[in-house]
Amino acid sequence: MNKRNIVLVIFSVIFLIAITFVMYKQSVKDVEQPIAEQTPIAQEEVQKTDFGSELPSDFPTDIPTEEGVEVEQSYSLNYEGQKQLTIVFPSTKTVKENYTLYADFLEKQNWIVSNKYESEKLSSIYGTKESNDINVTISHDSDGVSVKSQVSISVLKK
Repeated sequence: MNKRNIVLVIFSVIFLIAITFVMYKQSVKDVEQPIAEQTPIAQEEVQKTDFGSELPSDFPTDIPTEEGVEVEQSYSLNYEGQKQLTIVFPSTKTVKENYTLYADFLEKQNWIVSNKYESEKLSSIYGTKESNDINVTISHDSDGVSVKSQVSISVLKK
C-alpha cells in the first residue's frame, strides 16, 4: 500500500468514527428528552340555531342586505366565548357589483380588511373591527336570469 492509500484509509476511518459519534449523541439526546404527553383536544360543543328566512336577532343591522330578496339560510353557531352569525341570500346584482358594495361598506365603517379575493365568478372579503370578524363571499349564480349571484355573510362576535 502506498502512502496515499494509507492516508485515505485513515481519513475514512476517522470520518466514520465521527459520524458514528454524532449519531450516537443524537440518539442519546432524543432518549434523554421526555416526550411531551399529548392531551386530547376536547371537542367544543357548538350550539346551532336556525332562523330560516329571518335574520338572527343579533345580526348587525348596519351591514347592507339586498331589499326584496328572501334569505335562504340564516343561523347562529354558539361556541364558548364567541358566536358566529351567518346569512345567505340570492342577489339580483353581479358578483362585481356586490364585491364593490361590501368593499366600500367595510372601508367606510373602518373595518380592517386583511384578506380579499376578486374574480368574475367568486369574490370574498375578510375583515376585522374591534373584536368582530366578517367574511363576505359572493358567488356567481349559474341561473343568471333574475338571480345573478349569491351572497354569504358571516360575522364572528368574540
